Amino acid sequence: MKNKIITPYLLVIPITITVLGASILSCTSKEETRRFDYGTKNDSARYYYLNGFHEILDNGRWTASEQSFRKALEFDSNYVLGKSLVGRITRNVAEREGLQYELIKAKGNTNSDENLLLEVYLLSIEGYNQRDKGIKSSAEFNERRRLTALSNFKEFIHRHPEDYYVKAEYIEWLHLTYGPKVALDSLKHLTTKRQAKLGFYLRYAASLELELGNIDKAILLAEGLKGLMLDSTYTSHMKLRVEILKAQDSLQKAMALIDRVVKIDSNHLIAIALQREISEMLQTK
Repeated sequence: MKNKIITPYLLVIPITITVLGASILSCTSKEETRRFDYGTKNDSARYYYLNGFHEILDNGRWTASEQSFRKALEFDSNYVLGKSLVGRITRNVAEREGLQYELIKAKGNTNSDENLLLEVYLLSIEGYNQRDKGIKSSAEFNERRRLTALSNFKEFIHRHPEDYYVKAEYIEWLHLTYGPKVALDSLKHLTTKRQAKLGFYLRYAASLELELGNIDKAILLAEGLKGLMLDSTYTSHMKLRVEILKAQDSLQKAMALIDRVVKIDSNHLIAIALQREISEMLQTK
């Protein structure tokens, strides 16, 4: 797959989150929450950690996601997985390198479930550092990162099938490795009925259908996603609409809409990349 961006989307809300008075049912039961505490005993730290995933994956709000991940550390300053998510989303290289150093030192004090995630997140951070320094990642590094993500995420969601967004990242890696059909089949197989109605899964299923040439199915999924967008600053449905317009060769409309997404959230790196791509397509027409 060409130029696919592996995002920190990205990926678990095992608690009910209320946004503008609406209950977002991207949650699991209290019993499921106890299965894995996501590396902290502080309920507020865990809430903001998981909400950060919800914001970036379901709602498409990168800035709000970073704010939520940082808020988690205010409640637990030693939160290893919390630091790893700040490290993945920050655009400050010096901060990211400092967090990378802290995480490597802390790695020996984490349990096996945390280690499964931390190993992948540390490789992501290393990759982002290389990218921002203009260093091309070696084929060996990219392969190690890919294999670690596939193996660790698979094991994690086998241990914790109630998890939502580690599962989402796993599907993204399946997409990168095996293509849209395997990813879509896996998405349908791995998700429960409730999970399949979450913002990420609707959006990603639609994107995969588009890649497979099924525009009508993508449009139908996009309508379902739009119904979840409760705030004018949510951008997931807009970005998906841009992808649909692009597939329909309506580039001027796609450009106007992606410009709007970037204006809403200037930290939305995938939208910025898509904006650049459409701009280049328009220049060559």
